[in-house]
Amino acid sequence: MKKLFLVMAVAMTALLAACTGNKKANEGAATAEAAESTIRINCMLTVDAANRDKAVELCKQLVAASLGDEGVIDYDVLESVSRPTKLMIFETWKDQASLDKHSASIHFTTLVPQIQQLGNLEIKQLELKKDPQLDPEKPFRFNIMMTTDKRDAYINIVKSVIEGTRKNDVGNIEYDYFNSLTRSDKTMLLEIWENQKSLDAHMVAPHFTEARPKTQGMTSGTDFARMAE
Repeated sequence: MKKLFLVMAVAMTALLAACTGNKKANEGAATAEAAESTIRINCMLTVDAANRDKAVELCKQLVAASLGDEGVIDYDVLESVSRPTKLMIFETWKDQASLDKHSASIHFTTLVPQIQQLGNLEIKQLELKKDPQLDPEKPFRFNIMMTTDKRDAYINIVKSVIEGTRKNDVGNIEYDYFNSLTRSDKTMLLEIWENQKSLDAHMVAPHFTEARPKTQGMTSGTDFARMAE
């Protein structure tokens, strides 16, 4: 009888160990998944020409203060290369807690209301995953950040792609380049598409295929992010 109890005790101990191990493995997987998912903000600001300089000044103040916030990965103000009155506050955060602290900071609560008074502010919060699995039938957006020491020459080439995409590509929602207003070597391509099929058609369109070889070697340090819209 003692032997039977001993065997049962050993079996129960092994079972508990296995359950505990599985629980820890699941918790570890969840933690790893959370670590791979950060937050991206595309904050679009449309201003009148008369308010543009003041808006840029305030946005630069916000950028300088926010770069010191806990959990910030990237924070910048960008300008559309085709629509000078359209600006973007571009943010990347480690997690929601970091973003919440930033949103409650004195520099945010002081500067953002002033910026809002100068134009129309549209905030888009997106989940930034390492390997996103997106539905090819649903809208999605790209943020493609590039470093280049030939920014002006590069933008002159891609302006034809911007124009051709907006005019001809069915399923395009947004297509524009935005230059950093704090760094002369940074530019970003913003694309929004209705579905994968519309992007595939864009990739073989003449305005894209003819311009692409001309830009080879002009950019580096590309940060490519694809997110569900």
